Amino acid sequence: MKVSECHLCASKNLTKVLDLGFHPLADFFLKESQLDEQERRYPLCVLLCQDCGHGMNSFVVPAEVRYQENDYSYDSGNSKISIQHFQEMAEEVAARAELKNGDLVVDIGSNIGTLLGHFKNIGAEVQGVDPARNIAELAEKNGISTINDFFNASSCEKILKKGKAKIITITNAFNHISPLDEFMKCIISILDKNGSFVIELPYFLEIIRKKHFDVVYLEHVSYIAIKPLVPFFKKFGLSITHVEENNYMSGSIRIFVGYGQESELVAKQIVLEEKFGLYDQAEWRKFEEEVKNCKINLLKELVKARESGGKIVAIGAAAKGNTLLNYCGIDAVLIDFATDASPLKVGKYTPGSHLPIFSDDAIDKNVSHALILAWNIADFLKEKISPKFPHLKFITPHVKEL
Repeated sequence: MKVSECHLCASKNLTKVLDLGFHPLADFFLKESQLDEQERRYPLCVLLCQDCGHGMNSFVVPAEVRYQENDYSYDSGNSKISIQHFQEMAEEVAARAELKNGDLVVDIGSNIGTLLGHFKNIGAEVQGVDPARNIAELAEKNGISTINDFFNASSCEKILKKGKAKIITITNAFNHISPLDEFMKCIISILDKNGSFVIELPYFLEIIRKKHFDVVYLEHVSYIAIKPLVPFFKKFGLSITHVEENNYMSGSIRIFVGYGQESELVAKQIVLEEKFGLYDQAEWRKFEEEVKNCKINLLKELVKARESGGKIVAIGAAAKGNTLLNYCGIDAVLIDFATDASPLKVGKYTPGSHLPIFSDDAIDKNVSHALILAWNIADFLKEKISPKFPHLKFITPHVKEL
């Protein structure tokens, strides 16, 4: 569906600020039997609302295609880093929301239940909601009650049988939602008057501030910043009661929403967004040129390594890595294979580029270069692999920070 109006304020005054060409779904990892099928590609462009400042993709792939047509491949419990992060998040959110034993915590897009498992350990009653069948089944095996559906009026009816939620969380998924107005009506229907709705996700500001262009992909319907959210939440009688940045995913923001008073931190965050030119078209034009240069420089480095007889692998088959591979036109001509620790990805192929995905054990002494796709955990991956292969040259692709 082509986007013609802003998801937050319904303005039609939208400007294209970044064009990355046509891409397949970044989380649509392929089975070998699917390689001969025609692969669908969609335009991947970022629009900026000139009235409220909201960022969004120019095209929305139906949610049923994104999450139910193929087995979903992201596992929130596959990394030690993510497990630790969600434990710390559960403890911090519980303390700030004054969670008591037996209070209900609902997680939207709950995946295999990693975050809810930590809430359960500190005494909460928990309820997950996730549309991906294979993921919801894994959550149930992990002892997390999960509604296998989208977050909608039907799933809310089931949640309300347990009562109102003291805490509603949504991590790395609020930016996947469309339409947002209907979503917020459902939030209000199950949120306790003294409750907190907590959003955590990659921060839109980081695309400009740290040049994270590869967090742009089709699953990300929106790109979230604070300035556009303030009037949006006010429509529903809600305020941003607290906001904080953290280093998860190399740059996330955690937003607490409720019926309380707006935090003084909100104004400070908006000043920061404006300082870095998040809403400035000239800044985006400059950034688009930097992205093109990143592509050229990376291809030169990979071609040089290949011509010298190097064997190159890609490490960390992350969704963001698929944006990079497809934008740069990198495939098996330059990369021998990709590796990943997730059993949901090993044995499959990367979308578009069709690189076979093996476990990290597939790396051998003949591999000379490693292209790190999951750059947010680059240090962790280097520490894991370097001792066994000290000769390995790591390539961490990105537009350099200013």
